[in-house]
Amino acid sequence: MNKKISFLVTIGLSVLKLSVAQEISSDVSTFNETFQSNIIDQVEKERGIIYSQLDSIKKQAANGTEFSAEDVNIAQRINRIQKTIPLEYNDRVKAYLDKYISRNYKPYMEKLLGLGNYYFPIYDKIFAEQGIPEEVRYLSVIESSLNPHTVSTSGAVGPWQFIYGTAKIYNLTMDSYMDERKDVYSTTYAVSAYLKEAHDEFNDWLLALASYNCGRGCVRRAIQRSGLHNPNYWELSPFLPKETQNYIPKFIAMTYVLNHADLYALEPAQNDLMCDHKVLMVDKSISLNHIAEALSCSPDLLKQLNPGYKRSIIAGSTEKPRRLIIPYEEESMSDSLIYAALNNQRAEVLQAIASTETKEEQRHQVKRGETVATIAQKYGVSAQQIRSWNSLSTKSSIAGRNLIVSKGVDSEMAKNVVAASRQPAAKSSKATYLTYTVRKGDTLSEIAGKHKGATVSRIKSDNNLRGSALKIGQKLKIYKGKG
Repeated sequence: MNKKISFLVTIGLSVLKLSVAQEISSDVSTFNETFQSNIIDQVEKERGIIYSQLDSIKKQAANGTEFSAEDVNIAQRINRIQKTIPLEYNDRVKAYLDKYISRNYKPYMEKLLGLGNYYFPIYDKIFAEQGIPEEVRYLSVIESSLNPHTVSTSGAVGPWQFIYGTAKIYNLTMDSYMDERKDVYSTTYAVSAYLKEAHDEFNDWLLALASYNCGRGCVRRAIQRSGLHNPNYWELSPFLPKETQNYIPKFIAMTYVLNHADLYALEPAQNDLMCDHKVLMVDKSISLNHIAEALSCSPDLLKQLNPGYKRSIIAGSTEKPRRLIIPYEEESMSDSLIYAALNNQRAEVLQAIASTETKEEQRHQVKRGETVATIAQKYGVSAQQIRSWNSLSTKSSIAGRNLIVSKGVDSEMAKNVVAASRQPAAKSSKATYLTYTVRKGDTLSEIAGKHKGATVSRIKSDNNLRGSALKIGQKLKIYKGKG
């Protein structure tokens, strides 16, 4: 009897477990269906709101702007990347976005991505210190295309395009030796100070950015004309100058595209700045060419990293040390040799040689399909080292070449430092110039050819010329030499 009861109890429990499991399964299935349904409803609701916004914008625009399903996706993506600064998608933003993702703009956008690999980490570090939103980094792209030598029609210079008067307010040095408006570090601190003040005044990040284009006084006057109380940028936009009306839409479109480069098959273009670097402070007058020779690096690369110096001379002093950025390979550059290179300390160099374990030179025969990056990875060195050892630019072909992939860099650098240390320190003799008046038919190359020591690039640099166009009667400074 007990066995029968035990058997029936077991059967009963099994049936009960199965029933409970079915109920749980049914509940889980119902929960999943409800959860999925809620997610779908939420997405559709969001899309509906964005469609409504775009339809409203279309009516306001009255310019034939057509918004598609992809525009809804773009608007959703813009909402997701929004952090501190409010980003809106409308017909004005769409006009620039369509341009930036077009085939014609692909090389330009890829160039910006490549340059951004150097500039953006510097911006991000300084903005984080100063409490500035990270997305402000894209404003520099709109200002200068990340080219420190850009000069606007109003005379604004550098990656952040400071005009002379504003640069003086924010203590940027502009003298015969340097134009600190081209220094990425100094100008990023200066723009941080400006935007903090502008945001404190207008309490609106987009208006603060707009004021960077037209000036805080211009924004104040626009608010007075509008009669609006605490307007946002889009409300105030009709009362701002035309250039400023386009400024923020450009900024939002650029922010979106550079954040979604993969989506549009954009790859960072290679450039010489894509190398590790080190920031030093120099408290004496020293020649960039001397440093380049001592550190076995390209003088052109050193000038690219230090664009603010006009004469290839860093006029540092104990009272006012100057920034020097050098290409830096931790494994192949010892701090003692860098110090010796900067200070002409021959004894320091010899001591460094004695403590350095030099490596034997090793070579690699390039095979089909290999790149500098893949070869560098194989040998545990950097691509910049391989380019330096083999005198390669970013555009050099390596097909079939026998490349140096390992070298006693410290010992080679030491020899260069010793050689450079025998040379006299750089003299800061003044450059002399003459004034030339442009005549009918003159070209830069012809003018340079007429004057010994002058070059086209020097004439353009000395006169802040962006292109090669000249005007009859235009006055040019022409380099004569050093007096």
